[in-house]
Amino acid sequence: MIETVKKFSRFTWHHISNLTPEDTKTLVADHDLTHEMIGYAVDHNEAVRMEYDAAAEEALMVIDVISYHDDVVETRPIGILFAHGDLYTFSHTVTDYVQAVLLAPENRQGRVADTDITAIDFVMTGLYTLMMRYVEQITEINRKRRVIQSQFGHQKRTTKQMNDLLRLQTQMIYIQNSLANNHVMLDTFKLDFEDRLSNFEIEHIDDVRVEISQAEHMADLAVAVIASVVDAYGNLSSRDLDWTMKLLTVYSIVLTVPTIVSGFYGENVKWLPFADMQNSWWISILITLVLMGLVSLLLALNGFFRK
Repeated sequence: MIETVKKFSRFTWHHISNLTPEDTKTLVADHDLTHEMIGYAVDHNEAVRMEYDAAAEEALMVIDVISYHDDVVETRPIGILFAHGDLYTFSHTVTDYVQAVLLAPENRQGRVADTDITAIDFVMTGLYTLMMRYVEQITEINRKRRVIQSQFGHQKRTTKQMNDLLRLQTQMIYIQNSLANNHVMLDTFKLDFEDRLSNFEIEHIDDVRVEISQAEHMADLAVAVIASVVDAYGNLSSRDLDWTMKLLTVYSIVLTVPTIVSGFYGENVKWLPFADMQNSWWISILITLVLMGLVSLLLALNGFFRK
């Protein structure tokens, strides 16, 4: 769907959500956009980058933003196209919220009047808020990690806890990689357009870059902490497994004694002690218990029962 969201004095903003083949024909025929740029802008798997077509006067910015899908936080690319003096933004269902963010960005930057604002300044002001959402998600992931970590000393560790940690670790890796790519892309954008940007626009680009840098530092720390917790969890699980195998080995040794004793008395060999007595069955059990006790005592004295 193509929507002309707002007309500013210096540009018109068109927002395209869930592009259809009919929308593509309209953009090509009525807006003079190229099929190549439109394809890049709506590709779900497009890499974060800048793409230029000097002949068509088009500059495409592909940048990752947070996407919300059930309880899973991921990142998805959106397309921001500067063409023929106008602005075109491309999104999908999970990223369509960017339209509302660009219209009313909640950030600390002062905005110039609509009569003076440029497309680049408008986009950068909105991107500031979009990048702040990375910080919010990193903070939320850290909160979930602390909840899981606090359970280690109070309840038995479960596979679910490990799976939750691995899920958080995977989400953080995606966020970390996305932030790094966004940072490189903005550096490229500033370098390419620096001679055509006003000081006010450069300042807003730098504000977004600083926000991304702060989010990157938080993401790096969060990844390191989660990795440490996962390693600690793995070490504790390995220790528990070693302890279990150790106990099984000890019990297998102790339970070998009844087999040995019953084996001797089951051979019907003459002259075995107490073999001809009426209560020899109970005596053999007593011998077995005494030997099992002695074996257990020797193992305990040698530390085999210590965790």
